[in-house]
Amino acid sequence: MGRASGPFLFRTHNANKTMNRERINRWQAAPIHLAISATIAATVFAIVYFLWYPGAMFDAAGGRDLFLLIACVDVTVGPLITLIVYRPGKRGLKFDLAVIAIVQFTALCYGTYVLFESRPAWIVYVKDRYELVRANQIPDAERAKAKAPFDSLPLSGPRLVGAELPKDPAEQLRIMLSAAAGQDVQMYPQYYVPYDRVKREATAHAKPLSALKALNPGRVGRIEALPAKLGLPASRLGFLPMRAGKHDLTVIIDRSNGDYLGNFDLRPWRY
Repeated sequence: MGRASGPFLFRTHNANKTMNRERINRWQAAPIHLAISATIAATVFAIVYFLWYPGAMFDAAGGRDLFLLIACVDVTVGPLITLIVYRPGKRGLKFDLAVIAIVQFTALCYGTYVLFESRPAWIVYVKDRYELVRANQIPDAERAKAKAPFDSLPLSGPRLVGAELPKDPAEQLRIMLSAAAGQDVQMYPQYYVPYDRVKREATAHAKPLSALKALNPGRVGRIEALPAKLGLPASRLGFLPMRAGKHDLTVIIDRSNGDYLGNFDLRPWRY
């Protein structure tokens, strides 16, 4: 009797596991799949929003559009297919679910890779404005000419730098010609310099918040809240435009020393 109890209990345990699986129907399996997909998507969102496309860049640099496309496809399609194919006791069900998971994971990885490749890498002060430069906009041949730390792409969010035009007339001509095609000096990391070297120039070009209010009549309240938010009096705050891709942003700086205080979704010029 005692010897028979072991195999009997083992068979009973397996039978209970089979019965538990049988109890899960497609209307239960799909929400479980949805919850898992949503959790993974939320993790990816945290990386994208807080690391690669911080703050206002998430929308201005196109991160929102790309992520929503990935999330909608990945979070919606996978659970929907599970809802269609799942049937308790179906032959080959495990294989079907494995294929769905692999396809879903592959699509997520590809979408995340696209976001990573096009992430903002540098915020470059050049001439009289800031330029947001994506990781995939800088030609490898030009990056190879740069010195450290400008020869490698940042992985943890965009870095703030300046750019100075070269002294060589031939290089000046080359950049001038490439600028006509949309590739100005900000695309040449060999001419990047620490931001401290261009602070004075940024300060000279900064405009007061009163001019920013005139450009954003519907957002005056947000602008008036900036001194309290940044912990500085309005008289010390100035703004400059930043070209960011999908739409331009406003950079707020400290007019007393040129410190970069942040970028905001405000219109920086009249257009």
